[in-house]
Amino acid sequence: MGTLLDLPVGVRAQVMSLQGGFGLQRHLAALGIMPGKIVQKITTQPMGGPIMIEVEGARIAIGRRMAGRVVIRRVT
Repeated sequence: MGTLLDLPVGVRAQVMSLQGGFGLQRHLAALGIMPGKIVQKITTQPMGGPIMIEVEGARIAIGRRMAGRVVIRRVT
C-alpha cells in the first residue's frame, strides 16, 4: 500500500482509506474519491503542481498534500 503520490502514471488503484479529518474526507467524497473507488493517475505536474487522476470517468486535479492522504492499493 501507498498513497496517490507513490502511484505511477497510468496505473489503476483502489482507494483503501483517507487520512485526515472530517473536512478533508467530505471534500474528497464530493470529488468522488472515497474508500472502495478505483482511481487512475493521469499526470503529475512539475514543480510541485497538482496531480491529475481519473475517478469513474471524471478527471480531477488535486494538490500533492491532499494526494498524500489518500491511501491506495494497486489493482491488476
